[in-house]
Amino acid sequence: MDLDIEALHKSHKQYLTLINEIQLKRTRHEEAKAATLTVGYVISQGAILISISNRSALQCYDWFVPFSLSLLLGIVYFVTFWEAVNRWYHLQYNLDLNCLDVEALLVRIHRPPPELPDQPPLEAEAAVRLTRRMSFIGVLIVALMGFQGVMLYACRSFLCHGF
Repeated sequence: MDLDIEALHKSHKQYLTLINEIQLKRTRHEEAKAATLTVGYVISQGAILISISNRSALQCYDWFVPFSLSLLLGIVYFVTFWEAVNRWYHLQYNLDLNCLDVEALLVRIHRPPPELPDQPPLEAEAAVRLTRRMSFIGVLIVALMGFQGVMLYACRSFLCHGF
């Protein structure tokens, strides 16, 4: 009977490991998507900045054209970026839960001696990772919004006041 339970735990562990591999691929895809979006956004905003710094065809009263273009680009970018980051966060969260399940199964299968009291429990480590991840996302979004604000200010400032 004990052998059947151990075999069941091992098959469950293999299944969770397979799910983790698939989840890891999805997570990497969302990371790459967010990075590609960010690079494209910065390059696009740079192109707008270069075009208004020349002052060839645009005058001060035309400041709303690059401003509107930059604002529209920023809104579209933030919506798509938020979707990618949100999806990444939830995929990573589920991956962490699956990893905790695998570790708990390994503990049940091998029944090691009780944990040392100075080791943090697995749930505490996961909570720290979640907090760090949310902090990283928050700092990144604030930095990108600051960049967007500087770009919007530059759209009027460069055309009307020069460098």
